[in-house]
Amino acid sequence: MFWIKVLLILTLAGLGIVVSWAVTDTALNMTSDQQFCGSCHSMKPMQASFLRDPHGGRSTTGVQAYCSDCHLPHDNYVSYLFQKARSGAWDVWMEFVIGAEDVDWHAKRLRANEYVYDSGCLKCHNNLQSGSELDNAQFVAHKPYFLGTIQDQCVDCHRVGHTDLERFLPPPPQLSPMPATEG
Repeated sequence: MFWIKVLLILTLAGLGIVVSWAVTDTALNMTSDQQFCGSCHSMKPMQASFLRDPHGGRSTTGVQAYCSDCHLPHDNYVSYLFQKARSGAWDVWMEFVIGAEDVDWHAKRLRANEYVYDSGCLKCHNNLQSGSELDNAQFVAHKPYFLGTIQDQCVDCHRVGHTDLERFLPPPPQLSPMPATEG
């Protein structure tokens, strides 16, 4: 009788682990694509431009990146989950509390390397280093990156993910005029 209880407990625990993993994986996938991310008003321009990009809706290979493929780190699972929770909480806070209309998306675009992770690029382009060795032009272009002699990230050289984003963005917020001084 004792061993039957132990076996039943272990079976239920194993089943619980599998079910919780499946639910977590489903939730992560459901909250990682352009439909979910584009459901926020502030992300509509990014969604529209993403759908015009080869990494998004204009893919010729049938492969479409998720938002999380580029905008979350893929170096380890803990970092991925932490940044997903942090970014998601910030996006919700910005959308519904602060207000996204005051964000200067044009200025943020100049700092794209703060929002895009090379580990995501290298997850998909996993043979870039060995493939570059076969193509002299690619090898010369990527050699300093793989040697670590430059601090550039992939998006510093490659503008990918959001074709014609400037066209879809609202105009930058107007700076308030300087008050006239009396003299």
